[in-house]
Amino acid sequence: MRTRPWANYALIAANVLIYFAGWNGTNPQIGHLLLQPRLPQFYQFFTSMFMHANFQHLAGNMLFLWVFGNAVNDKLGHLGYLLFYIGGGLMAALGYLIISGTAPVLGASGAICAVTGAYLVLLPKVQVTLLFWFIIITTFRVSSLFFLATQFVWNLWMATHTFVGPKPTGGIAYAAHSAGYIFGIAVAVGLLIAKMVPRDAYDLLNILKTHHRRRAYRQAVNSGYDPFGYSQLRSRAQVQGNRKVHAKVVSVADSDDTASGAELGLRREIATAANRGDLDAAADAYKRLIQLQPDAVLPHQQQLDIANNLMSATQYHAAAEAYERFLANYGGYKFAADVQLMLGLLYSRYLNRYQQAVNILEKACDGLTDPSKLTMAREALAAARGRLGS
Repeated sequence: MRTRPWANYALIAANVLIYFAGWNGTNPQIGHLLLQPRLPQFYQFFTSMFMHANFQHLAGNMLFLWVFGNAVNDKLGHLGYLLFYIGGGLMAALGYLIISGTAPVLGASGAICAVTGAYLVLLPKVQVTLLFWFIIITTFRVSSLFFLATQFVWNLWMATHTFVGPKPTGGIAYAAHSAGYIFGIAVAVGLLIAKMVPRDAYDLLNILKTHHRRRAYRQAVNSGYDPFGYSQLRSRAQVQGNRKVHAKVVSVADSDDTASGAELGLRREIATAANRGDLDAAADAYKRLIQLQPDAVLPHQQQLDIANNLMSATQYHAAAEAYERFLANYGGYKFAADVQLMLGLLYSRYLNRYQQAVNILEKACDGLTDPSKLTMAREALAAARGRLGS
């Protein structure tokens, strides 16, 4: 993240302090601070937002706020995030009153659902690790898009079929959750369209745009268009000045016993693992592919994802090789300078290849626009030059 999410830390601290100060659902004297549907007071929209029924209620909400709030805070900035959080809580309370408000309600769930709705739009491809226990205890990973979309649909369905219990501490305000999700999703989409938050190659709008392009491409191919025809390649090279690409044809009829068949099988294995989000398996298959075919390169997104995975797994030599291969084949990538920065850090910090670090970091400094990344690149460049001088 670009900054430390102090605003989210402050919200978590406020919720925890208010609970342990005695303003919670176990205190019978705080009824006037809850949101009362029959005669709501303006201040109750705010006070109820920072109160919880019991410790389990508090712990569950703060866990979600910690996991998803930090990154949204980083995207929106401190003031923007605080206003967004309060706005989400207010819209959740209004949704509860309009849809199913019958009993007093309290809790930060509506505001937190707004935060998770924004996370779904801004960072849908992030992998979330879930802890599961039923007879056995295990963990598994799913994309935030799948996890949060499931939560949203579940709350929306429950809001239209159930009502909150008769007591402030009983039942779940599904209507408030649903209203919070809708507010968070709508605001995040609006901010992306207006370009008021940093865009990401994997935000929800870009994913939908990519899906649309792929569908249009498949329809064109199915209608008889040949994207790999020689005349197509020659005309594009003449018009755009692209370098000629030498493609290798691998027949699907090849047996897995042949080299080309084995390569095709590994490429399928990588694509399947990457599509289901299992980048560890994709990276293992990639290393086997490189052993079989030393000059092999993957589609640009797979190549970059696997390089990042190898880096996070501290397989620094393999990660550097994967980044080198990416830059050699996809030098026109929009965020090539970011990849150069990562490769330069690998060279200087972990591989002691200082001359290569200097060369690649100089290129990164020319292409980076983010101030924090540019500062990081310059500091790493100075350190690498210092190592060479010593």
